[in-house]
Amino acid sequence: MKRSEAARYARWSAIAAFALAGITSTIYLHRKWVAHVEKRNAPAAPPRGVERQISGLTLKKEDGDRTIYIIEASKSTEFQGQDASLLEKVKITIYGKNSERNDVIHTESCQYAKDSGAIECSGDVLMEMQSAADAQRVKQHPGAVPSVIRVETRAVTFEKATGKAQTSQPVKFSFPNGSGQGVGAVYFSEDGLLRLLQDVHLKLTPPSSAISAKKKEATREIAITGSSLDFGKLTHSIVLQGPVLADVGNEKLATGELTLQLDDAFHAQKLIAAAGALGKNPELVAANPNGTTTLRAEKLTSDLAPEGWVSAIQAEGHVQGNGPAGDLSAARGEMLMWPRVNLVKQLVLRGNVLLHSRDLKDGSNRNLRTNALQLNYAGGISGKLNRVQHAETLERGALDWTDASSVKSKIEADNLAMDFNATGLAQQLVATGSVSTERNAPAKPPQTATASNGIVLMGPRSEWSQIFLKGSVHLRDGDRTAQAQQAVFSRAEQTAVLTGQAVARDASRETHAAKIAFNQATGDILAENNVHSSDLSAKTSTVQLSQAPSNISADHMEGNSKSGRTLYTGHARLWQGPSVLEADSIELLRDSRVMNAVGHVRGVFPQAPKANESADASAAKKPPSLWHVSSVSLSYLDAENRAHLESNVVVQSADQRMHASALDLYFTREAATKSGVGASQISRAVGVGGVIVEEGDRRGLADQGVYTSADQKFVLSGGNPTLYDSTQGTTTGRELTFYLADDTIIVDSGNGLRTLTRHRVQR
Repeated sequence: MKRSEAARYARWSAIAAFALAGITSTIYLHRKWVAHVEKRNAPAAPPRGVERQISGLTLKKEDGDRTIYIIEASKSTEFQGQDASLLEKVKITIYGKNSERNDVIHTESCQYAKDSGAIECSGDVLMEMQSAADAQRVKQHPGAVPSVIRVETRAVTFEKATGKAQTSQPVKFSFPNGSGQGVGAVYFSEDGLLRLLQDVHLKLTPPSSAISAKKKEATREIAITGSSLDFGKLTHSIVLQGPVLADVGNEKLATGELTLQLDDAFHAQKLIAAAGALGKNPELVAANPNGTTTLRAEKLTSDLAPEGWVSAIQAEGHVQGNGPAGDLSAARGEMLMWPRVNLVKQLVLRGNVLLHSRDLKDGSNRNLRTNALQLNYAGGISGKLNRVQHAETLERGALDWTDASSVKSKIEADNLAMDFNATGLAQQLVATGSVSTERNAPAKPPQTATASNGIVLMGPRSEWSQIFLKGSVHLRDGDRTAQAQQAVFSRAEQTAVLTGQAVARDASRETHAAKIAFNQATGDILAENNVHSSDLSAKTSTVQLSQAPSNISADHMEGNSKSGRTLYTGHARLWQGPSVLEADSIELLRDSRVMNAVGHVRGVFPQAPKANESADASAAKKPPSLWHVSSVSLSYLDAENRAHLESNVVVQSADQRMHASALDLYFTREAATKSGVGASQISRAVGVGGVIVEEGDRRGLADQGVYTSADQKFVLSGGNPTLYDSTQGTTTGRELTFYLADDTIIVDSGNGLRTLTRHRVQR
């Protein structure tokens, strides 16, 4: 090797050595620097008693592929000789068994027990409860309002095994339209249930949309207190155990248990009050300008509108209501409310409904009984009277009332509908279907009526003023009855008017007419058009003309039940057995037993048999001879068995005729039978003033004429009695007597001489 090459090799070797030495030094220095940096950045040494500190701790509970909850802490500190770790900035997210929730618990620090898994958070704790769907909605739409239930408390213990969190400290909570507080709480994370243990106060407030921009007023808040509360997030319900008191301004509800149902946005939707474990039925007390009203039931349910006002109330089980104006009871009921003002719009009661109302001024009262009742209210304006406008039974109902004069009345029908005026007083009652009424006045017999339909008009003091009945009307007043197609009763006039095939009946008489009117105060009775009256027996007839009851027909009848006077006018006709009487008018006087007929009087009366015929059995079977009478007037005096006829009097039988200015007919009465008194028959006729007697072609004239049926004898006297005969000539005398049976005439000349003559009578 040349020296030059050796020198060059030596130089390269030296350079390589220096390079290796530099590299080695650099590596060493780098390691020293890294160690220095790591030493500088390494955490401080654990304090005395601390075994280990961990950053970013995460604990989970899972069920298969589902996460039940996650516990996160920014830092975990383990202590020597202890089974507990200190967790800082803790966040517990609870998803639930079905991953339907996203509840989050926040706190600053907690103690974590390794063996039991219990977590105790001594400081302030914030719980935010919401559904997984709502959390996802807010995540996708950051501007959306979350439906979160916020709970604030402190000193919370969380059991990792059960997922239950609890505290004994005061608790505050809030949700979209409410807030509350209590003492002590338990949160069952797996069930999504928050329970406040005691001294619960809850306030429901309307959402901001319920506030009127124009009126600047909001729906009233509802303040509720209770002994404990269960807030079910999954069931969207709040249950308060009693005693519970809900206060809505002038309205207060006391109950044993109160359930608040929420919608998906956790707005109050329904309030349910029940007896609960305490057995205290709900009681709602409302104060208004007219006084205090109370509603009780086994269960009360209030439906709340989204804006916060009550839209409906349902009451179930032994419903009772009390107020200054009356009381009510039913098995159940439902109230629909006017919007925004919490005033009743409609009330429907069902099941043994009893509605009692009273007038504090005059003491009158009303009772309505039915199985279903609907009340409609007018108003719906805050600060103004909310009055009943219409009341109607939905099934058969009965209304009874007692007025200030102690008169009791009752009406019953398949449907009763009452309207009220602007002052809240009853105005009209409409009864439909199988209507029946009853009226009881002191010391008077009851008055009853039935009909198909009816209308009752009310007076200024809610007493009835007029009653209209229609369709198959039947009335009863003591021993008097009536029927018609229509009937109208007037309280002021104390009248009853029947129309349409009207029939009135009392103990003695029955009257038919197109129209019959009664006046209870005066006793007047009026009948019009096709009047027909019948005595129910011969014994009750005003006049006894026959064994049969009497009948009277006329165009018009007016009478008086107190005086016993009855007047029939217009084609009046009376018949009783064989006796018949017609006249323009016939008057009956019950007490004096007198009948007066006036105007175109015509009558038919039986004649008493001859003396020898009365004992002849075969003659008794023959029809009696009838006498026809006519005059301007006739008066029959039943006590005297006498009829007095005046003006143009004519009486005639089959063979004889008698004219006179006035004439008295004397009747004899047959022996009484089992059916009643005997028939009255003409036994004697006495005429005065221009008497004319006609028999065949024979005629007698005198001032007075007397006929006796027993011996068929005419006696003419007074003036210049004259008998004209076409074959025998003329016979005169002071008194003429002729017998029809044997054609004998006796002439009394006045000087004591009597002449007997016989004439052939042509028959």
